[in-house]
Amino acid sequence: MDQNTRQLLDLTGRVALVTGAAKGIGEGIAAHLAGAGTRVMLADIDVTTANTAAAALCTRGLDAVAVACDMADPASVEAAVKSTLERFGSLDILVNNAAIYPMSPLADMPLELWDRVLNTNLRGVFVASRAAAPHLCRAGGHGRLINISSINTAKSYVGMAHYDASKGGLEAFTRSYALEFASHGVTANVIAPGAVKTPGSFSVRSNLAKLRGEDTTEQVDAEFASRIPLGRWASPSDIGQAVLLLATPAAGYITGQTVYVDGGLKLTM
Repeated sequence: MDQNTRQLLDLTGRVALVTGAAKGIGEGIAAHLAGAGTRVMLADIDVTTANTAAAALCTRGLDAVAVACDMADPASVEAAVKSTLERFGSLDILVNNAAIYPMSPLADMPLELWDRVLNTNLRGVFVASRAAAPHLCRAGGHGRLINISSINTAKSYVGMAHYDASKGGLEAFTRSYALEFASHGVTANVIAPGAVKTPGSFSVRSNLAKLRGEDTTEQVDAEFASRIPLGRWASPSDIGQAVLLLATPAAGYITGQTVYVDGGLKLTM
């Protein structure tokens, strides 16, 4: 690889804040960004697990630290951005990954649950992105906002109306952000994962197995994998690699886009 190409993929010295980074997709994202030279703040409501994830990265000689962050609490979100700046001195990449998806039929959904999901998945993203904006603008053309959406914006499932609404709003918000801050060299894009095996998705898969009368999630997983053109579920690493690409200088002319990382699943819908 020649020097010019290597520079296109190099994130040495950049600073990233990743929300929902204690485990699952967020942990995979943090690991890939750190591996590319980024100094990473792992923000999560479960700060104990986030600390463990950060420590694991540090044992590999990478620069990572954790901070408590409740995306439903604006003060907590703003504090996480402030902690990143205090720890690293700048902020170049914000990845809004944290989200919740407690399933509930729409007819039975209490208003409090709707508010909790929208406040976490959408309002929290607004608060974090607004707080990060002036710092991304000062990143010398390397400012990146990367929001994690879902294939649910293309296909809905019963019990996920609140989640689907939050992710649809997230994609619209990202396009607006891309337009507003393009003149400062900031790009804003969405990664929309398909089926990903994570601790969080296990509960959804388990509930689906029970509804279908299956004994184990393995039966549901195998059946669903057969519907994915690439023949397998995604791993958190697959999503992390896509985020890494959008964070690099190689993606500097991509903005306002939604990238489906789904093994071709959307093609079958």
